[in-house]
Amino acid sequence: MRVRIIWKFFAAFALLTVITVVILSFFLVVQLRSDVEAKISQRLKSNAVLAGEIFRASMSAAGGDIQLRTRNLAAGLALRITVIDSRGKVLADSEKDASSMENHADRTEFIEAMEKGVGQSTRFSQTLGCPMKYVAVRIEDGREILGVVRIAVPLSEVQLELHRLYEAVLFGALAAICVAMIIAYFVARSISSPIRRMKEIAQRISKGQFGEKARIKSSDELADLAEALDAMAGELQVKIERLRHLDRVRTDFVANVSHELKTPLTSIRGFVETLEDGAIDDTSNARRFLAIIKKHTQRLGNIIDDLLRLSELESGGKMEMAEFDLKSLIDEVVMGFGHALGAKRQNLTVGSAAGDYTIRGNRDKLEQVFVNLIDNAIKYTKQGGRIKVQVAESDDAVMVTVEDNGIGIPKEDVERVFERFYRVDKAHSRELGGTGLGLSIAKHIVLAHRGEICIDSEPGKGTKVLVTLPKTTS
Repeated sequence: MRVRIIWKFFAAFALLTVITVVILSFFLVVQLRSDVEAKISQRLKSNAVLAGEIFRASMSAAGGDIQLRTRNLAAGLALRITVIDSRGKVLADSEKDASSMENHADRTEFIEAMEKGVGQSTRFSQTLGCPMKYVAVRIEDGREILGVVRIAVPLSEVQLELHRLYEAVLFGALAAICVAMIIAYFVARSISSPIRRMKEIAQRISKGQFGEKARIKSSDELADLAEALDAMAGELQVKIERLRHLDRVRTDFVANVSHELKTPLTSIRGFVETLEDGAIDDTSNARRFLAIIKKHTQRLGNIIDDLLRLSELESGGKMEMAEFDLKSLIDEVVMGFGHALGAKRQNLTVGSAAGDYTIRGNRDKLEQVFVNLIDNAIKYTKQGGRIKVQVAESDDAVMVTVEDNGIGIPKEDVERVFERFYRVDKAHSRELGGTGLGLSIAKHIVLAHRGEICIDSEPGKGTKVLVTLPKTTS
C-alpha cells in the first residue's frame, strides 16, 4: 500500500514534535518541581526565622505561655510549629502535647540546624501519621544557643501544588502538540503539493504533453526544481519537434533520392531495352539513344557527386583554410559564365567599393557556393534579364549579394529552398538539369565557415541571396 508523501512528512513532523514536547516537558517538570520545593523550603525557613524571633524571649521559661503562642502562631500560618531546646527536648508543639513527645535530638533537621543554623528533612511523621517536610532554624541569644524552631508541612500539600503544576504543563504540552500538528499539516502540504504538481507535469511530459507548466509559487529549491522541470520540458519539446522534423526530412530525402534516381534509371533501361530489341542496328537512332543514355548517366553521376559532397559536409569533416581575396574569387566565378549569359542575352554586373575583402576559408568550397548561386540566377531569369553581384565589407565580415529580376520564389517556399531535393517548380528544375542539392550544399558550406546565408524573394520580381562570411574563420 502506497502512502502519500504528505502523510510521510506529516508523520515525521508529528513524531519530531511529540518527542520534542515530551523531552521539554520532562525537563520543565523536573525544573519546576525543584523550584516549587525550593520555594516551599524558603517559605518554611522564613516562617521558622520569624517564629524564632517571636519565641526567643520565652525559650528560657517553657510552659503554658510558649505552648499557647505556638498553637496561635501555627493556626495563623496554617503550619505545624515545634519548639525544641538545645538538648532536643520538645518545649511546645502546635499539634500535640509537648510533654508526651520523645526527645528530638536525633532528628536530622535538628542536628543540621544546631550545626549549620538551618536544617531540613522529609520523612513519615509518627505523630501525625503522614509524610511531612521539616525545616528547622537555630535560635540564638547572643552567643548562647537556646534551641530550634521547626516548621513542618504535610507532603500532601506539596503534592497538591505539584499536581496543579503537572496539569498546567500537560495542558500546555497538549496545546503545543495540537498547534504543531496543524502547522505540520500545512507545512507538509506546502511541500507535497508542489511535488505532486511536478509529478503530474512529469507524467504529462512522458505522454508527450509539453504545454502545461509547473508554476510553483515558492522561493526555495522546489521552485528551482519546477523551473528546471519546465526548462527540461521546453528543451524536450524542441528536441522532439526537431527529431520529427529530421524524420520528415529523412523520409522526404529517401523518397526524393529514390525519385531522382528512378527517373534517369527508368529512361536508361527503356533505351537499353529498345537497343536490345533491334534499334542498335539503326545507326542514326542508336547514336541518339546512346546520347540520351549518356545524358542520364551524367545526371546520375551529378546526383551521386552532390550527395557525397553533402554527406562530407554533414559529417563535419575538417576543411583546409587559407586566406584569400573573396572579391577576386567572385570575379573569376563570373568570368566562367560568359557563354551562359550570352546565350540568354543577360546582363551581369559586379559592384564593390574599395576595401579589404580578405577572408580565411576554403576557396574551392566557397567557389561552389557562388557558382551555384550565380548559376541559379541565370537559369531562373528570363531572356534579357539582369543579374547583379554586390560585394561589401564591415569590420569583421564580407557580404556578397546575388540579385536577379527573374521569376522569384513564392513566400511559402522560401524557407524550404535549402532542403535537399526541394524544388519550387519540379518540372522546370529538372528540365534545367539541377540535382536539387545545390542550395543545401551551399548552406552547409557557409555554415561550416561560421557564416550566414538568407534569401529574399518575390514572385515575378526576382530573388536576392545574401551570403555573410567572417573575415577570420578558425
